[in-house]
Amino acid sequence: MNINTAVSLAKGGKLLVLLGLKSLFTHFYRLSFYASMADTAILEQLAKGPVRIESLKGGFSKSPALRDATEAWLGLGVHLGLLKKNEAGYSLRGFLAKKLADPENDAIRALVREVAGLHHLYITQTPAKLEQGFLWDSAGPHSEYGDIIARSSRSLEPFLFELIDRILTRSDAIRLLEVGCGYGGYIIYAAKRRKRLNAVGLELDEHVAEAARNNVETRGLGDRVKITVADVRDFRTDDLFDMATLYNNIYYFPVEERVGLLKHLRSLLKPNGQLILTTGCANGGIEFELVNLIHSTTNGWGRLPDKDEMLRQFAEAGFVDNLATGLIPGNNYCAFTGYRPMDKPN
Repeated sequence: MNINTAVSLAKGGKLLVLLGLKSLFTHFYRLSFYASMADTAILEQLAKGPVRIESLKGGFSKSPALRDATEAWLGLGVHLGLLKKNEAGYSLRGFLAKKLADPENDAIRALVREVAGLHHLYITQTPAKLEQGFLWDSAGPHSEYGDIIARSSRSLEPFLFELIDRILTRSDAIRLLEVGCGYGGYIIYAAKRRKRLNAVGLELDEHVAEAARNNVETRGLGDRVKITVADVRDFRTDDLFDMATLYNNIYYFPVEERVGLLKHLRSLLKPNGQLILTTGCANGGIEFELVNLIHSTTNGWGRLPDKDEMLRQFAEAGFVDNLATGLIPGNNYCAFTGYRPMDKPN
């Protein structure tokens, strides 16, 4: 680089800006590369490596052009420090890459894909949408990531399993309603935890509900756990519940509808029945800021609640003994609990 080029770059701080952003590029490329490997057969093969390009399953070396393309992609992984290459072929390099290949870390793989795909999309394209006066459609990109989001949400399982252990202290029969049961992980855990627990899980997505039914049946719980396709706002029953749970889904309801939703849930509970609601709250960790962005900018959904706001809404809906408990230190991820009051004697 000659002096004229250096002076040109130095004007207005261009060089400092470029150098500062270049370090961010590398982090972005690494995350993107992790996401590109997740849920692919090539990750499994690289985990067992070293493996040569011609040994990779699929069309990676069917033509000279495909081989060059595959070598370019693998070469990027080597340059980023996520793969290594020797005479025997390519393999994973580093703790994170190897752990990503572990089937036990399926939720983390899904989260990586969600961040690199969906979160990136919302961050980069939201300003243009808002400038045009539009919000995202709930049937848009978010719906395409439904399965990935369901899987990534399991990263919160340890904290919610601990919560379930704390709230299921009764030894008598319990009738439970779970709103938005997903693939059934939490309702199954609760049913296994308490042999005298009977539960109804509500799920909007027929595909997800069918998967939940299969999971319930596989674990021999079909006689005690029923999965129903329904919107909770339309759900009615004369057989009231001892407990209702909403895990990580209050932001799928507009803010102005939440008190009405909570009132409806109170009507589904027996006197002294308990409501348990978990959610990230405003001003929490960066991952919840992204949840807030996505749901604030999607038509028909709503922003994350403030902790005090959620407690006020519980009270407005007629719940008593309301309490907020932090589940993840320093992350503003909370469990809100309240009770339907006992009926007043005539």
